[in-house]
Amino acid sequence: MNLLQYNKKLGLVFLMSLFLFVFVPSAMAFEGRGDDNVTIEAGEVIEDDLYVGTNKFVLNGTIKGDLIIGAQDILINGTVDGDLWAGGQMVEINGTITGDAHIGATAVTLSEGAEIGEDLVAFGYSLHNKAGSLVGKELVFGGYQALLEGDITEDAWAGANSLQINGRIGGNVTAEVGGDETAPPVNPYQYMPEAPAMPVVATGLTIDDAAEIGGDLTYRAPQSSDVPTSAVGGTVDFTREIVSTGVETQPTAGETVWRHVRRFITLTLIGALLLWLAPTFIPQLSDKLQEKPVPSLGWGAIVYFGVPVIVVALFIGGILLTLLLSGLQFGNLGTVLIFVVLAVIFAFMVAFVLVLLYLTKIIIGYFVGQFILSRVSPNLVKTPYWSLLLGLLLVVAVIAVPFLGGLLNWIIAIMGVGALWLLWRSGQEPTAKMA
Repeated sequence: MNLLQYNKKLGLVFLMSLFLFVFVPSAMAFEGRGDDNVTIEAGEVIEDDLYVGTNKFVLNGTIKGDLIIGAQDILINGTVDGDLWAGGQMVEINGTITGDAHIGATAVTLSEGAEIGEDLVAFGYSLHNKAGSLVGKELVFGGYQALLEGDITEDAWAGANSLQINGRIGGNVTAEVGGDETAPPVNPYQYMPEAPAMPVVATGLTIDDAAEIGGDLTYRAPQSSDVPTSAVGGTVDFTREIVSTGVETQPTAGETVWRHVRRFITLTLIGALLLWLAPTFIPQLSDKLQEKPVPSLGWGAIVYFGVPVIVVALFIGGILLTLLLSGLQFGNLGTVLIFVVLAVIFAFMVAFVLVLLYLTKIIIGYFVGQFILSRVSPNLVKTPYWSLLLGLLLVVAVIAVPFLGGLLNWIIAIMGVGALWLLWRSGQEPTAKMA
């Protein structure tokens, strides 16, 4: 597993656990259970995937399929013959997960005798795999602290403030830890009522003398740790992390000027390309802005603040529909759908950001340049590139004004988005004329 796969897995677990913890506990299930407390008794066998939303969940029986659960407390004493997707406050595994376990929780515990057949991917405050527990393949963790005392057959990846390894890891260990090792360890949850039990792990990286790492140890930290040579079968690679002092270096006057010059050149090139490929597009937007300046500002603000709401709605709707299709046993259609939804959201956000960063400034720049040249030198207006050049020069100069420039930049973005919205509503599709 490389670093990109590690980040993807943690990101997926974070998003799924957030959804499970926030939305599922309203007792929603497809072929499953929903109540304040749900218990699958010993000897009970569920011959399918199970979806559960509850306050407390206890599995003493067997699930022959995947378990997708959102609950405050989750206790797995039995067997999940498939994958586990869990989000909650406390997740404790005493039994067996034959597939992967994806967990997002405040405290994640693998007790003695617990067994995960494949990967364990966890996100949360604390992870503790006790001695006698087994992870059949890789372990991936992102959170505050991890105490690894059990067996991990393959590689372990961890990003945490505190990491302690006492057990056996068959492959490589890749870790990024932080914090001041001289600071005393502390559990911020110890005084909270009904807080899950969790160990207190010293800041930084700690490798016990009894630990066994079959491969290489690669870690990044503010300072190196004492690593017993007998504990690592391969090499030890340490990279010192430079801790920020919190003092930002102010750019020089030359750097500031050059930054704005680059912005002007970039906007000019993009604007000229648009005028060449679609000669009527920018002029139509400028006309719409001149015709309805106040509605452009109003509609721009609505679109600007409405886009995040639309994105969240698409995301939640996609997950709900995916879970519905999975519950109705539509095969891999649910998985395909969630990737399609994520791709649509990503493309939509990229397009919206590009519009805010570039197109809105080009629209306002052309509008301002045309307005000035029409009164100073009307002949130059016949060549749209002059209007674009003059307007962008003024727009970049205005944005560069300290303090006020940020506000003006935001207003420019709002009005540009509003002009786009009004043009779209009017049904005037710009004609793209390829040279």
